[in-house]
Parts: sequence; structure tokens; C-alpha cells
Amino acid sequence: MEKEEIYTLAYKHALKNAVEHGGRAAVGAVVGKIFAERPDLKQHAKEIMPIVKKAVDDVNRMSVDKQKREMEKFDYSKPQKKERKGLPELPNVDKHDKIATRFPPEPGGYIHLGNLRSALVSYLYARKYNGTFILRFEDTNPAKPKLPYYDAIREDLKAVGIKWDKEIIESDRIPMYYEYARKLIEAGAAYVCTCSPEEMRRYREERKACPHRSQSVEENLELWDKMLEGAFGEGEAVLRLKIDPAHPNPAMRDPVLFRIITSVPHPRTGYKYHVYPLYNFACAVEDGLEVTHVLRGKEHQTNGEIQRIIQRALGLRTPEFIHFGRIHVEDKDSSIPMGKRYIRQVLREGTVEGWDDVKIPTVRALLNRGILPETLWEFFEEIGPKKSDLHVDMEYIYGINRKKLDERARRFFFVEDPVEVIVENAPAVEARIPYHPNHPEYGERVYRLPEGDHRLYVARSDLPEEGATVRLMHLYNIRIESAGDQVVARYAGDEIGKMRKIQWVPEIGESTIDADILHPSGKRMRGIIEYWAQSLKPGEIVQLERVCFARVRRNEGEKIIFYWTHR
Repeated sequence: MEKEEIYTLAYKHALKNAVEHGGRAAVGAVVGKIFAERPDLKQHAKEIMPIVKKAVDDVNRMSVDKQKREMEKFDYSKPQKKERKGLPELPNVDKHDKIATRFPPEPGGYIHLGNLRSALVSYLYARKYNGTFILRFEDTNPAKPKLPYYDAIREDLKAVGIKWDKEIIESDRIPMYYEYARKLIEAGAAYVCTCSPEEMRRYREERKACPHRSQSVEENLELWDKMLEGAFGEGEAVLRLKIDPAHPNPAMRDPVLFRIITSVPHPRTGYKYHVYPLYNFACAVEDGLEVTHVLRGKEHQTNGEIQRIIQRALGLRTPEFIHFGRIHVEDKDSSIPMGKRYIRQVLREGTVEGWDDVKIPTVRALLNRGILPETLWEFFEEIGPKKSDLHVDMEYIYGINRKKLDERARRFFFVEDPVEVIVENAPAVEARIPYHPNHPEYGERVYRLPEGDHRLYVARSDLPEEGATVRLMHLYNIRIESAGDQVVARYAGDEIGKMRKIQWVPEIGESTIDADILHPSGKRMRGIIEYWAQSLKPGEIVQLERVCFARVRRNEGEKIIFYWTHR
């Protein structure tokens, strides 16, 4: 901890102690308060005692009225710990021997925050009740899935700490769906329709029954077998569910359950099958067999009604449906909205490098930036399965992440757009700068500057005006003598005062380490970073003091590339 920070801490406690004791603060009492707030400083008691004594003397020279006015500048309240309530109870838990939830992604892209909400909340509920969590790939539309996305989804779930108990790939279970379709026909709940797409559309719009709706079970079974045997081409026959042709909701007017696709091979099974179940049928069967509680977006409420009809007709269990609202995440750092269609568009345009590019809101990209898995857990556990739509600013997630990173991230100096400063006639100095103010066990970086002229760099935006005095953090004060083509300064003592503090990077061995920070907006911040940053490993998250938290993309020795995390 720097001298001026210790002075400020001592000054704060000295004021309160003085006001409580007639205007006179006691060094021992102030030291006790400091160590209670910052136990890590106990090992530096010898070094901080002179600073504490000075702060106490400064306070004791004030009148009580001035001490009270000075106290108003500080917050003496104890921080209130927010209790985490956890997820609300699921309905009708006692009706089931073992709770089972699922996450059913379509392997057509990487998962984003909206997908992760369903996955993580379902996973947390399975663990809450010591139940089963199922990862189920919904891939019965052969035109949508791509082979790389199966593994990509698995990797992203593992990266955030989700472990599934069972994995199901729907394209492996198509023969089972055929058997359940036959049962549905035998129950008189489904029929084969050979109307043209145009005829089907007209009947649905007019709320009229398709002529094939009155076919006997035997006729429908025969037509179903012909569908499986390949007697019909694409678009020539479908299997439809009997609900109500005149239902007020068009989606409920005898929806299609199976269709024929011959023009597109499935990425896993090729042309092995040509009759494929639609979402509602495969989902109804899988949930009826495997799942007790379905947690998903409220846009699936109509689907839920259709699926219940299928499950009852087949004698399957009807799970509890918990529908939650949409989540809209606003990120001022990125102009790309959450949603796979937006992401695919920028991928096609070539404005991003891939699904893990930090400019897009995929889970992989957020992890790349330095958003911690435990941050995502806390965020989604907090919002849970709320029914209302949520508009969330990424700053809220950053706030959770910031608290976690602040306690673990090592600190380094980074100066953007560096300007060389020559400090003339400076004394020999050894700067010992802790990697973390609260964790002495993290160690420190040491810079030994010999007597004479010191060459160092500051950010152009921090460059003081000619004649100004500033403090170089953890080093000494300087007065700017010349701010022309060459910036010249003079050593101005070590006294801690109320002056602007700026960071700096020394020139070590006539060289520096370049550093770039890649911002989600696409902006690239260029600068230099201090010598000891060469120890950084890819993936490490650090705090670039007074700039941002950042995650190391790669360390090339002469240059380090960072991803911007957040301020």
C-alpha cells in the first residue's frame, strides 16, 4: 500500500477518534482501527507508524468543528452484506421420486447468455434437489446442426462449471420416435395428410378440417408406413396432430409432427432417415420419458400446450412447466446484440474473427474477456426463473465480476500512448510495489533507480502541464520543468500531499514491453507495460491500474496482447 493511501486511512480513523474524545486522537487507537480494517498491514507496522503519527498530529491541530467537517468526506458505515436468497422452490417436488431437468440446445451455434440462463438455472435446480441434469441435443432438423457445435456446446458448459449426468442426442433416437408416432396414430390422435402445402395453408387460414382428418386408423397406419418406406417425396405427406382445425390460436390447428426431408443429409446420420420429427414431437417424448421439470422461455408456452396433448395421448408423464421471461442484455462496450442471427450476420460480414471474438455476447467470448464462471452463476441464480422480461445492463454483471476480480487480480502499470519523461537529478530509489494491496503473499515488484537522471514513461493523457507537480505512484513527486518535444522534470521530494497521482513505467535496459488492449467495441489501445509483466501467462486476469481489468490473450515477450474485461 502506498504511503499516501496509508495516510488517508490513518487520517480517516484519527478524525473519528478525535471527535469521540474531545478533539484529541490517540495513535494507539488509530493503529488498532487500521489493523482491524487491514490485517495485512500488521507486518508493516514499523514502516507505517511514522505516517500514522503524522496523520494524528495533523488532526489534533484542528478545531473540533473542523474535524467534524472533515469527517463528512468519509464513509464510516459498515458495508452491508447482501444475503443471497437462492432459487425459489420448484412446484410439486414431492410428486416425484427424483427431480430431473434438462438443457436442450440445437447445435447450430455457440451458446450466448440467453441460452446459458436456461442451462444454468436448470442445472442449479437439479443440484438443489440432488436430481439429474440432462444435456439433450435437439438435432432432428438436418439443415440446422453442424458437427463442430456439438463439442463447442459441451466445452462451453464445462467452462462455466456445468456437469451433466446424462447426454441424449435426438438424432440417435429416431426409430424410437417412429414407434411413438405409430402409438399416436393407433390412439386416433394423429393422421397422415397428403395435401399440398398450399392446400394445407388454405385450410388452416379458413379454420377448416383437412379431408384426411376423417381417415381411419388403418388408413393412417398404411400411409405412415409408406412415408417411412419412401413412397412420398419431400413435401408430399406429413403426420399431423388432431387438436382443433378451428382453434383460435393458429399454431394449435392440427400442427405437423413429422415431415419428409430428402434434399439435406444429416451431419451425423447422412441420408439414413428421411422422415424427421418436428420440435414439439421429439421434445414431448423426451420430456415425457426423462424430465420432471422443464425450465424455458415463455415463448414456448404454446409449444407446452401441444406437448401436453401429445404426452397425454401417449400415456407419458407431463412435466411441470416453468416459463421465464426473455433477458435483454445491453452492453455499451459492444454494438452487436445477443442472438445467433445477429452473430451469424457479423460472422458472414467478416467483422468478427469467430464465435469467441470479444466483440460478440457469446458465453465463450465473455469468458475470453475475463468474466468469471462464478459471476455468471451468481447472476443467474439471482434472477432465477422470473416470469417478467428483464433488461439488464452488462454493468450489473461487471459489478459482480469486479468484486471477485478485485480480490484476486495482480496489479500492473500500463500507460497508453506513452510519453518519455526525464527526471533530472533524482536520488537513488528502490520502489517496492505490491502486486495486491490486500495480499502481501502475492509478492511485490521491485525497481531500483540509481542516482541521476531517471528515464520513465507516462500516458499522454496523464502528462501534466509545465510547472505542475504530481506524484508518481509508489515512487516520488516530480515537477514538470519543460513539456515541449522532450519532457523534463525535477525530483520534488517524497512528502505526501494532496496532489494528482499518475502511474509510470520505467525504462529498463533501454527497452520496454509493448502492450495492446483489445476492446469489445473493436478499438485497440496501444501502450507499454511495466517490466515485470513479462511473468504473465495466457488466460491470467490482471488489473491495469486506473485503466481496466484485462485478460492476457498472449504474451509474446516483446509484446503482450490483452482482452479488455471492464473497468
